[in-house]
Amino acid sequence: MNSPLLEEPEISALLVNQVELLLDDIARGARNGFRTRTAPSQESLRGAAEFSRTRASRGIHPTETVRAAELFYETALPVVVREFLPATPSPDEFLDTALTLNDAVMTQIALGCVGYIKFLREKLHSSHLDERHRLARDLHDRVAHEVLVAMLELELCEPLIQSESAVVRSKLKSAEEALKVALREIGDLSGELRESVSDTNLERALTKFIDSTVPDGVRAELTVTGNVDQIPAAAAEELYFIIREAARNALRHSDPDELWITIRVTETLVQASVIDDGAGFEVATLAKTRRGGLISIRERTELLGGNPSIHSSVGGGTTVNVSIPLINWRRHG
Repeated sequence: MNSPLLEEPEISALLVNQVELLLDDIARGARNGFRTRTAPSQESLRGAAEFSRTRASRGIHPTETVRAAELFYETALPVVVREFLPATPSPDEFLDTALTLNDAVMTQIALGCVGYIKFLREKLHSSHLDERHRLARDLHDRVAHEVLVAMLELELCEPLIQSESAVVRSKLKSAEEALKVALREIGDLSGELRESVSDTNLERALTKFIDSTVPDGVRAELTVTGNVDQIPAAAAEELYFIIREAARNALRHSDPDELWITIRVTETLVQASVIDDGAGFEVATLAKTRRGGLISIRERTELLGGNPSIHSSVGGGTTVNVSIPLINWRRHG
């Protein structure tokens, strides 16, 4: 078999180990009777996860695992039939054996695909962080510098326009103040782009966001149930941006009196809600524009394999719910 799975000693050794664990699962199934489906052992699940991660980190596509699985099935089926069935097995016995072997192989393929998807998500998350840091540097080093130069130029003009009318001096002062505001905004944006949930945790990051962003006239409440630290870093980072975007939309466009953010974490799922009592809007109308923060929320949630839902009505506030499965982000064992 000509395969990249056999070219590297580490990958090859993991493959051999996984084949041995798979055969152990099959032998255990034979002892229990092939009519009863036998779940993979925890050791086999851990081995599959490790093999999948290592294979993905080497850039080996899951199709190579499918090819190896096909070869294994073709090779193993006659051996399993010979070793575990009577000399002349009945059609039902043969079918049960074939299905058991197929189940075992397909479980390995599925685990391999899940591991590969997790690897790609982590790579994408890393790329997003790198791009945000690059944008932060550009904002600070290039855009902020140009704004600062413009402010200095305006200051240098002040002595030259003392003889001008009050209107001209007022316009110049307004331009200077606008540049100061822009410079502060650039600084804030640069800082936000450098923020990372991995530097703290999701709950603390959201608490900091609420304290620094929500105006005094709005009552904001964050409720967390479960352990947010068990959310994988890449998923926690994206979830933070989803919640932040939903809260910002409410504060910017809905003029709410109250804002509620809730997070519920279980072993297999994280659910988050952002609810406000503000002006609301027509969801269908806004969805047609394909613009704005709601599209970002939907895209980020779907990237995590989750489901977003947005409910709103004019005068009735807005509720943004997201549910993200954790099972595909977890390592077995």
